[in-house]
Amino acid sequence: MKSSSEIVQDEVQLELKYCERCGGLWLRRAESAEVYCSRCTPEMAELPDPVGLRPRKKKRSEMQGVSELHAAMQESAGLSAGGLA
Repeated sequence: MKSSSEIVQDEVQLELKYCERCGGLWLRRAESAEVYCSRCTPEMAELPDPVGLRPRKKKRSEMQGVSELHAAMQESAGLSAGGLA
């Protein structure tokens, strides 16, 4: 019989995650990119891929400084460096 020091255990880190479709709680491997629970994953796979969506804009907290925030404000207002676009 093996002693406790000879037994090797594989550890898997898990994290608690909300399903982004149904809101249910489930466990996924840590650092995993999965966003849907096992029940919703097949249903989401059947949907067509979104086409023609604009890329996500940066959140204010992700912006580097005042100049980048100013440029983003002008862009959202439809202004360019020379005035109206």
